[in-house]
Order: sequence, then structure tokens, then C-alpha cells
Amino acid sequence: MLQRKSMKRNNNSDTLTNRHASLKTTSYPGKRIAKATLFFVSCLFISAGLLDLLGCFDSTTFAGLKQVTTIRKQPITTHHKFPDQCDVVQNQTQQQQERQQLPMSEDGTKNDKARSSHSRPSTCPSYFRWIHEDLRPWRETGITRGMLEKARNNKAHFRVIILDGKVYVKKYRKSIDTRDVFTLWGILQLLRWYPGRLPDLELMFDANDRPTVRSNDYRGQQHPAPPPIFRYCSDDASLDIVFPDWSFWGWAEVNIKPWAKSMVAIQEGNKMTPWKDRVAYAYWRGNPNVAPTRRDLLTCNVSDQQDWNTRLYINARKIGEEGSRYIREEVNIEHVYDYMFHLMNEYAKLLKFKPEIPWGATEITPDSMGCPATGRWRDFMEESMVMSPCEVSPCEMPLPYSPVELREVLERKANATRQVELWEDQYYSNKP
Repeated sequence: MLQRKSMKRNNNSDTLTNRHASLKTTSYPGKRIAKATLFFVSCLFISAGLLDLLGCFDSTTFAGLKQVTTIRKQPITTHHKFPDQCDVVQNQTQQQQERQQLPMSEDGTKNDKARSSHSRPSTCPSYFRWIHEDLRPWRETGITRGMLEKARNNKAHFRVIILDGKVYVKKYRKSIDTRDVFTLWGILQLLRWYPGRLPDLELMFDANDRPTVRSNDYRGQQHPAPPPIFRYCSDDASLDIVFPDWSFWGWAEVNIKPWAKSMVAIQEGNKMTPWKDRVAYAYWRGNPNVAPTRRDLLTCNVSDQQDWNTRLYINARKIGEEGSRYIREEVNIEHVYDYMFHLMNEYAKLLKFKPEIPWGATEITPDSMGCPATGRWRDFMEESMVMSPCEVSPCEMPLPYSPVELREVLERKANATRQVELWEDQYYSNKP
């Protein structure tokens, strides 16, 4: 559910504002279109996956996307039960401790000869290229502490500090449900999946849906650089840095299980009913009060008088197959961790200050978070807990889009959006 749900969507010396502003003026228009369409497409994929789980969709190849040749990583082992005394996570092995002590390489990661002995890692899915675009506003200026603190004033929920392989958090305000809890839990699992390979960093996180960093506020030479703030989504007019959605590790409040387990359920659901025997209905679940356009979905309810609004066309099968393939192969939990890994490494390279632990911050560990948890919240933490480190390197980041490539991508997505709008207009014009 990389909402661009990721991921829901989208990551400076203060004296270098003029250089920054010049860069943004040329980069942002394309990014705005891309964010809107990428968010739309991601939602489509997520919906396809959920429909698949409900027995509406099958899985095969996603048309129009480049097939990625992958090297199978070892499955992420989970299903850990927290020890009764909850004083130590039992799988903190000597191997993990040794990897924490590996020397730092030039690229900011820990040297590990054992990893290099494996086959060459696969290339990351194409959506990883948006990491370059999300961080482009700070490429020329870098990120200063002043910019980071401005992100805090932008109503961040919490600050994350990674220092010497440990995670610290300072909370500023309460998030919706336990979004902050499972986001932090996911970061802890990333450090267990790739121990000793995350650089020191500080970042600000806003756990709300709506983006807050409006690109129009940071255009022109007279404007300052934007605050770098992470969140689950962005839109066509914002510069928020997209990070994977908290629900990859479970959304306990609505009983959405961790992604790795949900993926298994989706695949099993595919086998339950042949396509020709399935009922052609789509299901949507969400809060209709989030946006006016969502309230339109309330008119799609089935009644004795109408059911045309929820009937699926024959090409829904193709959409389902493509979406199912996409989430299975390109948005699996291994790729979620790889996305986090590359995003945080690229972000850390931009920092112009030394990360430090602020007053009031506390260290978090799997035990400190998992042991106090109860009920479904604890169950989801147990189910999503990484039990052994990955034995191969992360996928290799694709290069940034060239100006020509980016223009072609944006044009293709804009054309697809216009086609959907055209179909919509034709439908309503022919409605009795």
C-alpha cells in the first residue's frame, strides 16, 4: 500500500535560498502532476489488492510496467512472541551485534563482505525513482537544522533520531489512532532487517493525511527553502516527503493485518472462487467526510432500483490481474523496507548538521514498544516483527528521470487521467 496511500504520498543552508529557489521553479510543475497521478494509481493498486482479497480479482502481469528481474530474498521471518518478562528480545543474536560494529563505508553504510558475496541485487521497482524527485528541492542547498526546526513548527507529530544504530523519538502531539506507534515500529523493523546499515539522521514526521508544505509558498528567489517533513501522502501542489503508510505493519483499529500476512490472504483468496463464478461488485471502505469527492461514493450503493453504479465492466478483470501482480511483486514488504532504506539514506546525505538526541527524547526498542501493547496491537507487532536480518543487499536504486523521461511520464499519466475523465463524462451524458 505504498500509498503512495506511499506510500500514501510522499521526503539546507539557509543562506543558499536563491540557488534553491531557482531549482524549484523548474522542477515543481512536473512533480505536482506526477504526485497527483501517482497517488491515484497507487490507490487503484491498493483497491485492486483489497478487491482481490474479497475474491473479485485475479493476479497476473501488470501491463505497461517494465518487468523487474528480481533475486529472491529470504522471506522475512515473523511470528515472534514477546518473552514473558519482556526484558530482552530473544533474537538479538551475536551476528546482529557484530554487524552493528562494522566500519562505515564511503556511501554511509556499513561494510559487509558477506553481503557482497551474494549475487548482484535486483534493480528496485521504477517507483523508487520518485525518491529523487521528492528530495530534489534540497539537492542544491542541503538541509540545515533551521529547516528541520521549521518542519517542527509545521505541526510535526514526532521527531525521529537514528544514532549509532539506535532509534530515539520525541513526540510533540498525539496522532490519529496509533499511526505514530506503528510507523515507529516499522522503522525499528527496518533496522533489524538491515542492521548497522542506516546512517545517523534526524527527521520530522507529520502523521496526518493532508500535506502541509505547499510548493507555491516556496517559489521565487525571495522565498525560503521548504521545511523537510515526512508524511504518508502528498498531492500535486505539495512538497511533503512520502514515507510508507503505517498500516504496512497493521492497522489495529480497523483490524487490517500487517502487509506480509495480508499478502498471503490475498493470494489465498485468489484460489477460492474462479473468475467466471465471481459476483461483479466492487467494495470501498473509508471515511466519506475526508473530501467532497469521496461523498460521491455514497451514491454508488446498491438498491432495488439501481445497481449500475457498482457493476464492474469486463475489463475489471484485467485491472485486477495487473494490480494484483503489482502489489505482489513490486510492493511486497521486502520492497517496502528497501524503499525506506534508500529514502532515509538519500535524505541523510543532504543533512548539513550532526544529528543529536534532543532533550526529552527517549530510546525505543522492540521490547519497549511491544511489551506494553495489548490485544490486537500486540498481536500485530508480534506478527510483523523481523526475526532475522536480510542476507542480501537492498535493491539497486534506479537513476533519476532525465528531463525528457520525466516529461514523457507526466504526459502519459496526464493522458490516462484525461481518458478516465472522458469516460466519466460520456457515462453521465448517456445516463437516463
